[in-house]
Amino acid sequence: MRRHAHLLHVPRVGALVGQAARRVHPHTEPEPIEVLAARTVLVRRYLAAFGPSTRADIADWSGLRVADFAAALDALEPLRRFRDENGRELLDLPRMPLPPADTPAPVRFLPKWDNTLLAHADRRRVLPEELRKAVIAKNGDVTQTFLVEGVVAGSWAADKKGNVTLTPFAPLPRSARRDVEDEKALLEAWLR
Repeated sequence: MRRHAHLLHVPRVGALVGQAARRVHPHTEPEPIEVLAARTVLVRRYLAAFGPSTRADIADWSGLRVADFAAALDALEPLRRFRDENGRELLDLPRMPLPPADTPAPVRFLPKWDNTLLAHADRRRVLPEELRKAVIAKNGDVTQTFLVEGVVAGSWAADKKGNVTLTPFAPLPRSARRDVEDEKALLEAWLR
């Protein structure tokens, strides 16, 4: 019944001591959704956030098979098409801004499970394969990282007072050290 009926868990009241009985409340049948429209919105929002991307990127992020959202891509036509350095087709929404290829990527601090690291089937764009196990644990937990020149360069942690500790995975380029420290200072100010 829990798997097929529309039930909501009732919030517990009082102290949580031991295993309280689970209580559920029936919920009205949801309005039917139009699957193509929903998938079109999903793919549009993905491309707006992470495009240009491959079909495999969309599938990996959404949990859908490429065939499941093929009609949604058709509904979004005309899409912009590019090729990456490996010849794979990249799709993007029309008129989305693209910075010039020589635009420097600023230092960024990413929180746990940030989509920048998880939104692509080929994560090597931002996460070198040799660092994957240091960033993504076997259980799927993703650590807090910082990017230098658009690529994971280390991890960071904050204590209860908002002091940030950096753990670079390799020596940082001299040209990036100041930017990393400046971004760290902004993060600490925000955490305090």
